Amino acid sequence: MSEGTWLLVLAYVALTALLITLLLSTRISLLIKVVMALAAFGLYSMSYIGWQSVQGWPTASRPVPARFLLHASVIEEPDPATGDEGVVYVWLSDLVDGRPADQPRAYALPYDKALHADLEEALRNMRNGNVQLGRVSKVTNRPDRPTDLKRLGENRDRITFYDLPDPALPEK
Repeated sequence: MSEGTWLLVLAYVALTALLITLLLSTRISLLIKVVMALAAFGLYSMSYIGWQSVQGWPTASRPVPARFLLHASVIEEPDPATGDEGVVYVWLSDLVDGRPADQPRAYALPYDKALHADLEEALRNMRNGNVQLGRVSKVTNRPDRPTDLKRLGENRDRITFYDLPDPALPEK
């Protein structure tokens, strides 16, 4: 946890101690005291979850936007020795009406060899000066392909990357 998170936890502990002191010293019914304590605990939990998204930690719970602008990625390959399944971090801006959103968002995706290869190619194109866009499409099982039993029942999406098209210039 970061220093800011520890300070937030300490502030919550102090507020909880203050709330308990106030609840024990007042003559309010027990039901109201319990409801107030549970409400305070719920608010603490919600603010902690909100704090994580404010800090810019990558999200695995939000789906990747249907169309996006790729900024960067970090790929952590699986490690059979430690049992780590690997993860792909990508920084994307959602494309709304063909324009990127104000701020990029970090996403954590499960490791996939095809995604790894596609991202390497997209990053190579970015280094060569080609802006990379992407889109998400649903993967459908084809009967001519063998089924990956490890991913059976998984709802998968296929992410593809492509160069930003050249602008259409007006005729002279």
